[in-house]
Amino acid sequence: MIKLLAVFAAAMALAYISEQNTKATIAAGHRYVAHRDWAYVLLVTSLVLFTGLRTSYNDTATYIAMFRSAPGTAIYFSDAKNYNLLSNPLFYLILNMAKDFTDNPHIFILIFSLFTQICFVRFLKRYSSRFVFSIFIYFTLGTFCLTLAATKQVTAMAMLTLAVPFLEKKQWVRFYLIVFLAMLMHTYAMAFAILPLFTRQPWKLFTFAFAAFMVVMLMNFQEIIASFLEQADELGKSIAEYEVFDNTSVNIFRLAVYAVMPLMSLIFQKWIYRDSDEIEHVLIHMSIISLAFMSMGTRSGANMFGRMANYFELGTICCLPTILDRTFEKKSHKLVASVACACFLGFFIYANAINGNFDAEYQSISLFRFIISLFG
Repeated sequence: MIKLLAVFAAAMALAYISEQNTKATIAAGHRYVAHRDWAYVLLVTSLVLFTGLRTSYNDTATYIAMFRSAPGTAIYFSDAKNYNLLSNPLFYLILNMAKDFTDNPHIFILIFSLFTQICFVRFLKRYSSRFVFSIFIYFTLGTFCLTLAATKQVTAMAMLTLAVPFLEKKQWVRFYLIVFLAMLMHTYAMAFAILPLFTRQPWKLFTFAFAAFMVVMLMNFQEIIASFLEQADELGKSIAEYEVFDNTSVNIFRLAVYAVMPLMSLIFQKWIYRDSDEIEHVLIHMSIISLAFMSMGTRSGANMFGRMANYFELGTICCLPTILDRTFEKKSHKLVASVACACFLGFFIYANAINGNFDAEYQSISLFRFIISLFG
């Protein structure tokens, strides 16, 4: 995983410089503007190039083949099945529009990578109290590697980051409009529609009621999911049974990592919620929802429930630094933060070098070759 570690190290260095630039700008009495921060721009650029110039990783080859076989918008609109709102029509529309302008699949991958990385890093910059720490978790939790795959889903996730500021301002029409558009990109994004219910302080009656509901779901997994699949089929959204009842379960190590944030938010709530606001409540609840979906994946359908959990994991990435800041004093904070970093780094290495093989999966073209391909 040499290439992944290299981009990880570069991202950490640039995030640190960006954070220092931000502090200096604010201390001087000026308004911080991200696009004027050279380190921030280089950070986003490095992530975009690493993800956007890939030729293989996970399902990248499938998306490239999909692009090459796309017929173009004229034929796309002529097929009635493409008007099904539950069949990711926005993604396929963009794919066919891109095909109208170019036959170069690298441009197609790069466009989606550009949008995804800009949205994700912008979200972390806005909602994290410690940008460097959140970039660290962005990599070590596995979210960055997710952006190298599952293009439809991560693009929908990126779109949903644009909805959160409208939730914060209680501009519900705009919030649900973006959620709807994200749902047209990847159907599972509709789960984000429940988020306005989670502005309450975590671990009060509402949170425990939600947890109890998920426990009931877990105990009646077969019956409830079978009913769900039947309803989805009636609505025109086909979900193959093997995706749910595939006898694969979420890795218990991964489940434990996802449990860290919710457990800390429960155990240390006396300190965490002393000066918390609604958007912090939402972000912490996102980590709880993420764990809930991961827990469902312990029964079966690890891929499907893991994808559902991914939609909410940005909450963990943003809130863990804040929770550590509010819970521990300066001396103990350094120790706890160091232990947390060591554990997340261990999970990162386990996921990409022991349980997986990043170097064997990831291939890319050079920036020079990409530029040459534009004139080929």
